[in-house]
Amino acid sequence: MARTSSFTVKNPLANRRYFSLARLCFGLVVLLGLAACQWTETTADFNLVKPLTEQRDFRYLQLDNGLKVLLVSMPGADKAAASLDVYVGSGDDPKDFQGLAHFLEHMLFLGTEKYPEAGEYQRFITANGGSHNAYTSFEHTNYFFDIAPDALEPALDRFAQFFVAPRFNAEYVQREVNAVDSEFRAKLRDERRREFDVFKSQLNPQHPFAKFSVGNLQTLRADDEAALRQALLDFYAQHYSANIMSLTVAGSQSLGELERMVRERFAQVENRQFVDQPVTLPLFSPEQNGQATLPRWVNIKPLKQLRSLSVQFPVADPQPFWQTKPLSYIGNLLGHEGAGSLLSTLKERGWVESLSAGQSLQYKGGAMFGIDIDLTEAGLNHVDDIITLLYADIALTKTQGVAQWRFDEQSRLARQQFLFRAQPSLINEVMQLSGDLQDYPAELVLEAPYRMSDYDAAIINNFLSSLTPENSYITLTAPEVETGLRNDRYKVDYGLRKIPASLEARWQRALANAGVEKNLALPKANPFIAADMAIKGGDTAKPKLLERDAGFELWLHNDGEFNLPKGQLNLLLESILVADNPRDRALSKLWLAMVEDELNELTYTASLAGLNFNLSSSWRGIELTVSGYNEKQQVLLAEILKVLRSPNWDEARFDRLKKQRYRQLENQRARPPYQQLMSELPSVMRRNRPDLEQRLMATDNASLNEVKEHVGKVLPSLRYRMLVDGNFNEQDARQLAATVKAAIPQVVTAVQAQEVSPRPQQEVLQLARGDYLRKRKMKHDDASLLYYVQAPNIGKQWRVTMGLAAQMMSADFYHQLRTEKQLGYIVSAGVYPVRELGGLIFLVQSPVMDSAGLQAEVQQWLVAWLEKGVLESEFNEHKQTLIKRLREQPENQWAAADRHWQELLDGYENFDSREQLVSALKEMTYDSFIGHIQTALNPDIRRGVYVYGNGRWPEKKPAGKSVGNLSEFKRGLGAYIFH
Repeated sequence: MARTSSFTVKNPLANRRYFSLARLCFGLVVLLGLAACQWTETTADFNLVKPLTEQRDFRYLQLDNGLKVLLVSMPGADKAAASLDVYVGSGDDPKDFQGLAHFLEHMLFLGTEKYPEAGEYQRFITANGGSHNAYTSFEHTNYFFDIAPDALEPALDRFAQFFVAPRFNAEYVQREVNAVDSEFRAKLRDERRREFDVFKSQLNPQHPFAKFSVGNLQTLRADDEAALRQALLDFYAQHYSANIMSLTVAGSQSLGELERMVRERFAQVENRQFVDQPVTLPLFSPEQNGQATLPRWVNIKPLKQLRSLSVQFPVADPQPFWQTKPLSYIGNLLGHEGAGSLLSTLKERGWVESLSAGQSLQYKGGAMFGIDIDLTEAGLNHVDDIITLLYADIALTKTQGVAQWRFDEQSRLARQQFLFRAQPSLINEVMQLSGDLQDYPAELVLEAPYRMSDYDAAIINNFLSSLTPENSYITLTAPEVETGLRNDRYKVDYGLRKIPASLEARWQRALANAGVEKNLALPKANPFIAADMAIKGGDTAKPKLLERDAGFELWLHNDGEFNLPKGQLNLLLESILVADNPRDRALSKLWLAMVEDELNELTYTASLAGLNFNLSSSWRGIELTVSGYNEKQQVLLAEILKVLRSPNWDEARFDRLKKQRYRQLENQRARPPYQQLMSELPSVMRRNRPDLEQRLMATDNASLNEVKEHVGKVLPSLRYRMLVDGNFNEQDARQLAATVKAAIPQVVTAVQAQEVSPRPQQEVLQLARGDYLRKRKMKHDDASLLYYVQAPNIGKQWRVTMGLAAQMMSADFYHQLRTEKQLGYIVSAGVYPVRELGGLIFLVQSPVMDSAGLQAEVQQWLVAWLEKGVLESEFNEHKQTLIKRLREQPENQWAAADRHWQELLDGYENFDSREQLVSALKEMTYDSFIGHIQTALNPDIRRGVYVYGNGRWPEKKPAGKSVGNLSEFKRGLGAYIFH
């Protein structure tokens, strides 16, 4: 597939969901004759190119200190948000303090002159229903938050002080450098970071990208706190300059009010006149020890069962050609997955599982373009042949692929994506906009990532000319590779393969002789591009029931709020036989994997045109979602259901997909400890959910004949529930329902269904009093602990009690255990509901303390929190914040459709689950909350489960009753039952 950059996302053309309004234009004129529509709108201060009926008001300004500002006014919005981007990153780190930009990002959150308390910012954001974070990349450091609209101004007041007067307290230097080191250690077994560190070791050592960007105790010289703090102060004073900052603020206030808020606070940011220079050094040294450093072949031995091949090429910086987007154009051809594509050709030979192509790195001065391939075991023996086929495909692209009509089709799709843009979550949007303000003209900041307006064959061919064997950096990752070298920082075994001259000559011949591989073909014109953009009208009322009989249920929501030519179809094929036991679950997963693989050529082409699908299985049955432009959904739906009912039962395909599924499960053992704990908890708490070992065994034992027999049993047992949501009318909904019934006609009567397959149910264990222990064996040095506390009873009062408590607890738990006690980088507390059953979770992953110690720290914190108590004013503040959060409306059409569907699945046919929770909150008094939470957390009657990993302290064990045999444990407890 075509992909966006791993490091700098500039091109959204591979994204799958887009949203905006489209009443103004109809049919093909929208796509081919945009002059017929007025799609450039004048805002208060500047001409901003916007999607067709973008309703928000925008203002751009530049403060006297040079800081660029984009303001977004959204009257009536449920959220406000802000993001400030500093055009400085790890590439600017001093060589003797590598990771300093990242360390500075951490330190900025620990107090300013105006707000000196270290945890105050986080507590304020959390108490007002918001979230916050930051990231450091090679060229950017971005800080962002979202919050309740009426709290935006005080939040900005705190936020601005990061860039005006941070304290950088000496007392937190050692603590936070420990946190950075903990973050580094937490990802020592992360395959991407391991491979990335080997990549950096192969670069020109003088290039800034070769530096270690994360930082640890050694590279930050933690043994000399005074020197580290001085380097921090110097770095901030040099680089944190208003003239390289860009800010986006979005709120419900008017543009004038937003401007006042910003000017009063951010005009104080100092302009240090910093001038950023592009990198002129080559990414790879021209030669090393008298030999050219490219081409280069690196073998890497992974920790997981991974087999992948990556061929990367250093290329020129594409940013000056952003209106041509040459790397996106090339990536869309080489990464295509349709008939005749490189991927399909390699799949037919049984050598690969997936392929992606596109820009993998970009910085001011250069970039890299690459092709990443997931190999099968058989493919590992044919990597030289695979690369030969790659060069044949590059040759085909050079000779036949650079064409005006192909560019026009990509441009048309890109423009369509922009005009009907899916508005992302607000916090993600302000992050994107603040970064894009650094690279694009302000009036094009919304449109620029989508714009492909300038076809220039010479530019595209110039980038293609860099895709040659002599300019390649190849990485082969597999357990079987020969190594001989070792990366000390991440303990990676790797090696260098000398590329034989005969092999390089073979690649050169493939590149020079287009058409040598007869099976390869360039993509044809896309038949799924929508032309009918008519809006069918609707209202904002809840979905309504159109049909209900013994085996079929049809609902319709004709959206009248977002008014897009798009929609989402959700279909549940309900049957207890889909996942009643580990064997059935494994067979269902393999069935759907075969369906998706067979459909890939078709559905990939549809996805490029903004029409997507998802197929999954769960305890309820099989869920199918089709989303995007509504015009051709019926065509895609029919094709999916045809293959679902009767896949091509190919033995070779089954064997490949079974191995792939088994490997995916096996690799879960190598995930970070905290992720393993989070995935283990549902296996402990849900009666019929198998654990990892059971899933592995069931997958390993499955055969193709068993899958076929399983499908034959499941299909006649199905009940159907369907929701058609978006730009659909009743006739559309009934036509889509008819498509389902025609494709899978075995709809049975209620009596027959009950005899063949009773209704699926989810059983969640009802814990007895006390704490249980479930150990997870892991290959990781960090200890980890997850503590789940279950509400004593089921019901909405208990659910909102736990939700309210989690909101109050999260900031302090994080500050005390992470910042003050430095237990680790991964520290969190939150709510964990299952339907009407409330719960809390406390999670810590630590490189410095064993699991028994972590248990003691969590328990001590809980005791202290209970002893400290909750003021009535604090209770009232958090109660109102949670009510506001529950009343927040979906931010886009997809979020609305997903919410409707989940409500329907959970049995809320009035679509009012949130209203019911709000009612429960309103009824809750201060005294009832205190009574409930003291009962839930009382050590003598608390109901909890610890899931833990020992790390490098195998002899340590938390206190509690060991679960032992998981199946016996589950049989010994009662359960809450949900349908």
